[in-house]
Amino acid sequence: MWPGAMDIAGPMLLLSMMWLSRHGCYFRGTTYRPAPLPAKQERLLKLAIYLGLLGTIDVFLRRSGQLLMYLHFMPYLGSCLICLLLRVALLHAPFLVWAARGPLSDAGSTRDDRGWSEVATKAQIWQWMTAQVFQGSRIVLSEEWRQLSPQDRTRLQGQEQYVIGMHPHGLLPVGAILNGLTWAGGGCHGVTASGAELPEPAEAGPGLHQRWFPHMRLRAAVASGACGVFPGFFEAFRKLGAFECTKPFIRSVLRDGKSVAIFPGGAQESVFATPGRHICLISQHHGFMRLALEERLNVLPMWTFGDEAIVPQLWDAPPFLAAAQRWLKETTGVLLPPAVVGLPQFPPLTLVTGVPVSLSDLWPEDRGGQVSHVAVEEGIRRYTEAQRKLFDSNKALVPGGHEKATVEFR
Repeated sequence: MWPGAMDIAGPMLLLSMMWLSRHGCYFRGTTYRPAPLPAKQERLLKLAIYLGLLGTIDVFLRRSGQLLMYLHFMPYLGSCLICLLLRVALLHAPFLVWAARGPLSDAGSTRDDRGWSEVATKAQIWQWMTAQVFQGSRIVLSEEWRQLSPQDRTRLQGQEQYVIGMHPHGLLPVGAILNGLTWAGGGCHGVTASGAELPEPAEAGPGLHQRWFPHMRLRAAVASGACGVFPGFFEAFRKLGAFECTKPFIRSVLRDGKSVAIFPGGAQESVFATPGRHICLISQHHGFMRLALEERLNVLPMWTFGDEAIVPQLWDAPPFLAAAQRWLKETTGVLLPPAVVGLPQFPPLTLVTGVPVSLSDLWPEDRGGQVSHVAVEEGIRRYTEAQRKLFDSNKALVPGGHEKATVEFR
């Protein structure tokens, strides 16, 4: 029963690769990372992590099985070879086949939006979630659109692409995914939070959100630890157009004429996910704004009411838990383990589309040109005010009891 080399190898490999990942920020959603890991090296890193993870799980299964049989809590299954073959057949082989055909293959790259599928955006699972789980979820326009002249609305609708800033992240931004990346919320069209109807453009397209933004082709930049490592997340995120949130990859998708949604607060904003708490983590998260300015694009603010309340988190986690969350977030790009303090809730999730923030006077002369720190700070100031106005203009009009809510910027 004493630990041997086989017991130590898997966990040591996993911890070593996690340390390397944290040191290089390889699985974090960093919009301004100067140089991404070469694709082949990234696949080797993922393979090593998978082998370490499988080795760790294997140790747990083998040792726990031995203990249970020793205590006569489960029947004797035969020789060690038979038990090993069972673990290989039921765990190792299926997982490695999945990895080889998915994240470890060139076709499974998360460095662009090649995995996007229009069929996936219309899948019945998303419709079921909005109809049965998060009832009343939808995407609407902010009331601010009603204050614009028809000429201004037409001008903003006609812009081909935006960098889209989304808040809050929540433990997982379910509402933003359902309403923003699928048809479950009905797609963006000429209805505001109050139910007022605005005329839609005559040249509206057939795609998602093209009833209001005729040229929009929306993709999402997320932490590679979320979209490119874990089973289930890998398939879902890729088919909905998500890719790694790293500057060169975002720039490439933008220059393909697509709009890109980014969560500036990232997984760090997940810490504040709890009912009644509305936090916009922005003061130290300026990479998305710099990128928008460099690409000579305006920013479209969006806020999802309800995403903060799905899985209540501790307002102030104990130091040991906060340290563990910070270490794992820096390693995987995902908030783990969540500090859950209550049962999951299933509120209506309303994604509100604000009025684009004009940044044209802050753009460099040429696309990809240098942007000053002053310009970035001014862009963030405008964006913050736009999110505040969006929040205050719509909080009493969306379902979920947000009438007295206040938004806090950090």
